[in-house]
Amino acid sequence: MRSRPLSETDYDIVRQVPFLSALGGARLDNLMAKCRVECHSRGEHLFRAGDVARNFYVLLSGHLRLVKVSPQGEETVMHFLTQPGAFAEAVSLAGRAYPVECEVMEDCEIIAIPRDTYLSVLRSAPDVMAEVLAGLLRWERFFLEEIFKIRHTKPIQRIASFLIDFEERSGENLGGEDETNFPEKRQIASRIGITPETFSRSLRKLEATGAIAAGSKLRILDRAVLVELSR
Repeated sequence: MRSRPLSETDYDIVRQVPFLSALGGARLDNLMAKCRVECHSRGEHLFRAGDVARNFYVLLSGHLRLVKVSPQGEETVMHFLTQPGAFAEAVSLAGRAYPVECEVMEDCEIIAIPRDTYLSVLRSAPDVMAEVLAGLLRWERFFLEEIFKIRHTKPIQRIASFLIDFEERSGENLGGEDETNFPEKRQIASRIGITPETFSRSLRKLEATGAIAAGSKLRILDRAVLVELSR
């Protein structure tokens, strides 16, 4: 793993994280002065399930995936992280162990923020606690929405929604020429709670509409049709 000092661009990303920006200029600068940007390669793990959550992170670039592994060794993809922003803050600030593994899918740069250092700064800023709590609750809202989707939407809707959301969060192919580098099909199926068999059947139906190409690499062909199918 390589590391480097934070750049002004990195600071701009950090300032977009509500529970960090709420600290204010001087306190945030003091916190970031104790951190460096870590550069990780595809296939590396930032942490494993069961590791003590001594840090939380800010993703600057690249793609990560959060995976839960059963005692039998079966993987369930909990989430793909593709946008700059914070993650693992709730479990870290609670002083618990990471419940999932975090694997690098695409070379990434992250800032690891030590829990104890952040809490030390936070104690000097009790006025920002409301902002911190609001930031932590975003994960609860996210997973409640995911449970609703699994219970109340059809497989084709879930696939269409995932592809649209992943493309938007990746910032790829939105008016550009580069194709979005979607995860492997089995990982997508795991992420949205669909069996591989149902996923394959649903992909064939989606492909028949002309919305996607489902060959060795997924491609969105008609975004408008895909959006309509996601509703």
